[in-house]
Amino acid sequence: MRKSLLGIICFLVVAMSCEEPIPHVLIDDYDTVAVAPPSKSIDDYEGTIPGLDAKVIDYTLPNPYQHVKQLFRDSTIAPSWDDAGFPNAKAFIIFFKNFQWEVADRNKEKIASYIDFPIRVSKDKKSFLKDFDSIFSPEFVLEISDQDPSEIYRDQKGAMIGHDGQIWFKMKKGKYRIIEINP
Repeated sequence: MRKSLLGIICFLVVAMSCEEPIPHVLIDDYDTVAVAPPSKSIDDYEGTIPGLDAKVIDYTLPNPYQHVKQLFRDSTIAPSWDDAGFPNAKAFIIFFKNFQWEVADRNKEKIASYIDFPIRVSKDKKSFLKDFDSIFSPEFVLEISDQDPSEIYRDQKGAMIGHDGQIWFKMKKGKYRIIEINP
């Protein structure tokens, strides 16, 4: 009886001495991470996280370079999206992200529907579909996938991805079209 009464008293003393219990989230069998109680904030870091914050792009906001030139990390200066003939940069970047997925999925028909034939590598859709695997080699697909949508070069010819003008896009009759492919 004394041991159980002593146990209850110890438990009550310990429980009452804590301000608030700190919940834990189990990550795996070996580690736990303490999560701050709702009344306290541990987020006092106001800096950026390199490699993480740099890749976060809010596509719901207007493109800041719609009407002005843009300086890229490699010191290239691109004209505004307006000067390149793209009245809505945000819509083009969303289109481009979808294009990257189509390339990754190797969706030949969908990619062919974006092309304004004839182009240098194919005179028509039939020849493009036949030569698709040689045009979209694994290295070329990787280069397309690695293109940062926030650094798409553009000028009066249109918008270009790749370092050497691998693919050029232009708005024609209200749609985004591929006007050149240089694998």
